[in-house]
Amino acid sequence: MKWLIILLIMSGCAQVSSLNMQQHEFGILPTKIIWFQIAGLEEEQLAMLRFQFSGERKTAFEESTCIGKSWNYNLYNLRNPAEASFLSQLTGKKNVKMSCEDASLRPIWSYLNGNGYNTGILEIGASTKQALAAMNECGESGASFLNSLYYWSRQEAPLGAETFHSREPVSMVQNKIIYDRSCSKQGCTSSITEDLKSLYQSLKKVSNKHLMVVRDFSYLAALEKKDFVTARQVLADLERSLAETLLNTRNSNDYLVLVTSGDSRFVDMPDQGKQWYDFEKNGQGVVAKRTKLTNLVLATGARSENFCGIYDDSQVFERILSGPKQLGLELKFINPFK
Repeated sequence: MKWLIILLIMSGCAQVSSLNMQQHEFGILPTKIIWFQIAGLEEEQLAMLRFQFSGERKTAFEESTCIGKSWNYNLYNLRNPAEASFLSQLTGKKNVKMSCEDASLRPIWSYLNGNGYNTGILEIGASTKQALAAMNECGESGASFLNSLYYWSRQEAPLGAETFHSREPVSMVQNKIIYDRSCSKQGCTSSITEDLKSLYQSLKKVSNKHLMVVRDFSYLAALEKKDFVTARQVLADLERSLAETLLNTRNSNDYLVLVTSGDSRFVDMPDQGKQWYDFEKNGQGVVAKRTKLTNLVLATGARSENFCGIYDDSQVFERILSGPKQLGLELKFINPFK
């Protein structure tokens, strides 16, 4: 009987755990987090890329271990703009007002900083209202909200502002917005993939434990203009960025790669070959409809198991930090109303 028990224990230990038909280790603390926040994204839109591959391969988005949906509402609105959803995800709070009152909310990097993490933010196509830099207009509480960030923007640099270029060494300076020198009013000559790769390599040198947040509003802007050719180009660039990022999860078990959306749009795709040909050629024959009630969540790597299911935007935050007790990082309880 004794040997039977030992044999059962040994066979149980030898089992390979999996999630979504992929090998997966449960309960691992993420020490390297790469988080894509993509405004407007919804899973069916991936057809814009998938059909270009002629079914030969999945998109990087489809390689994610876990898929979830988050409700796009809070205490004040049933349908939130992307910036409100993103802020709720970053702070774990439901009472986002899109005013200076939000500066009093505590963002995820404030928790992580005390545990030895550094945080970088890369913003793409953010308007003045959408950018986290809007917090600078909120006095001391706004400065506290943005404290200790490495902050880069793919926007035309204001006169005298510090700049970076993906092909040059990046100066790592906290509490200052650094602009992509390749960007102008006409757009950027560097790609999102090139910028992210360069910036992330620099962030890794600063700290082994880190959070990199990529906030993209350019995809939604193209959808709103019904410019589906540009939208597909942006989505393809983000897909390449995600593919590069997912390579890290294959080499190390402490990476969490997260994709969340805000202001998700339903795009009514063509349903016949001729219509799809016209769409591929010039972006015609497709209609983008109003904001959906739910946003997309994709996760791969450490604690990705936490992101399967349906939950509030505000609960994305705690699913990053909640798990088996490790290194004192886990939050036992988060009050969504504070």
